[in-house]
Amino acid sequence: MKYNKLKNAAQPIIFLLLTLTLLAAPGCNTGGDKSKLALKILHVNDVHSHLDPSEIDLTLGGVKTTCEIGGMARVASKINELAETNKNHLVLHAGDAVQGTLYYTLFNGQADADIMNAMGFDAMAIGNHEFDNGDQWLANFIAMVDAPLVSTNIEVISGNVLDGLYSPYVITQVDGEPIGIIGLTIAGKTRDSSRPSNEVTFNEEVAATQAAVDELKEQGIRKILLLSHCGYKNMKALAPLVTDIDIIVDGDSHTLLGDFTVYGLDSLGDYPTRVRNRDGETVCVVQAWEYGKVLGELDVYFNGDELESCSGTPHLILGKSFVRKDSQGAPYVLETGELTSVLSVIDADSKLDTVAEDEYVADIISTYSTQVDALGKTVIGRADEALPHSRVPGHDYSGRILPLGSHIAPVVARAFYQLDGNADICIQNAGGVRISIMQGEITYDTAYTLLPFSNTLYEIKMYGSEIKAVLEDAIDNIAQGGSTGSFPYSYPLKYDVDANQPFGSRVSNLEVKDRHTDTYSSLQNDTLYVVVTNNYTAKGRDGYTTFATVQAQRGEGTDTYLDYALSFVNYVKGLAAKGEDLVPIPAGDHCIKSYIATVDETDNL
Repeated sequence: MKYNKLKNAAQPIIFLLLTLTLLAAPGCNTGGDKSKLALKILHVNDVHSHLDPSEIDLTLGGVKTTCEIGGMARVASKINELAETNKNHLVLHAGDAVQGTLYYTLFNGQADADIMNAMGFDAMAIGNHEFDNGDQWLANFIAMVDAPLVSTNIEVISGNVLDGLYSPYVITQVDGEPIGIIGLTIAGKTRDSSRPSNEVTFNEEVAATQAAVDELKEQGIRKILLLSHCGYKNMKALAPLVTDIDIIVDGDSHTLLGDFTVYGLDSLGDYPTRVRNRDGETVCVVQAWEYGKVLGELDVYFNGDELESCSGTPHLILGKSFVRKDSQGAPYVLETGELTSVLSVIDADSKLDTVAEDEYVADIISTYSTQVDALGKTVIGRADEALPHSRVPGHDYSGRILPLGSHIAPVVARAFYQLDGNADICIQNAGGVRISIMQGEITYDTAYTLLPFSNTLYEIKMYGSEIKAVLEDAIDNIAQGGSTGSFPYSYPLKYDVDANQPFGSRVSNLEVKDRHTDTYSSLQNDTLYVVVTNNYTAKGRDGYTTFATVQAQRGEGTDTYLDYALSFVNYVKGLAAKGEDLVPIPAGDHCIKSYIATVDETDNL
């Protein structure tokens, strides 16, 4: 399929002419009953540059089994297999293609684009992380990618580098039937937690979606799909507020759908999840977890312009090697009888698939992986024990209870604090830390996956009262519906958090440890401290508004130009040079002294 990257203002007229021409042309439908259409939608989201497979522990046949999962060469292979079963198919990407591994750090999106082009995506939603390196980076990425990028709620001023490079929607022909694909980008999170310029506006999602729907209807388009990067719960809430939407293919929340309980995985709902639009008609909502671990297969059936039914399978993409531990805890690769037993479990469930790699895509990845492997696999140190990550105290993604929150984020804050001799305090946003650290060897790959953003360390002089204010800002950002990634961790500052209190009263009993005496004292409102953070939050992003306010009043802080991830690498290397491992912050030094959640104990405070 070929697409034009059209200027937004011209699109309704051009799409109208295109659609009328196609509808009037004889022989557009390839045969069969023109009133019926069986459409297969294959989709991924939140790949985040995870081009290679990773590992996961599944319970197979009642036994914990380590499996290889994901890898875009396997995803491509499964797409090809499923596409053969129905020529009327679409391949969609629901956003956040980049930012998360050394493939992105080293190749700046080119590796991701090459893989996407080889896989033949028909459209991609613009995700919040597509803005992480600003407007120009996204413009460059759009130029690399063959598929059209879509978002109906993004507006740019005339002359911006993105002007004319993306569309609010595209209209594609499937078996002679026009289908409208509307893009949607999560507004507040992208505006506040990424790096768009002030020339970019993110409009409210519901109104923008309805406006695009209305434009499509004016052009005679009645089969409408929303390709969104907004989050599963948000899309379930949006659907009843909008008319005429049939399908929502979503991303952003990294949500696993479908019943995987027997394998030890928790999901948030059915695949597909059925809700009702404002007309009272069924809307089928899907998402495909994260990192290419799942390929979503949604089969929808239209009778005329009405959605008659939807069904589908979230395919867990597995390799063909499996590992268990013996009675002594030693790992071994499954063979013969055990392997046969595991494969029979997989074969019995259509949601589990052992998939061979697509050779063409694997070859493309290999052109990049040699460089990634050479650097990424270099060991820089060791973790004495696992350091799990949770954005907000209470739990982490694997269900482990972490009452004081992340173990690794305060360690990252300590690393930056110790590397910056000027700093009295380091404040680290939870979302800047992307993974847990496992016990054992730490490599470059570990560090750059932990801290994938192109940030630098940034110093700001602040009074104690302002430090409390910025912590309150960050927590209130979550309460107001922003990203949970704004939750603040720190070193060597510690405090109590009561999420039930109003803004301004959630953080209390702040204490800071003196670098020279190694003793704690109360944070003094009128004392000036040097705070080191990253240059992203230093600009007031992710809800840290007081950082920006302070600099507007008293002058800009100091950018150390010390690379974010490389600083952590150097910290771990320094420990290793002294024969020391990376260890958790002692309980008495952890920044969260206590945390009281709201009554519903959600991450939304």
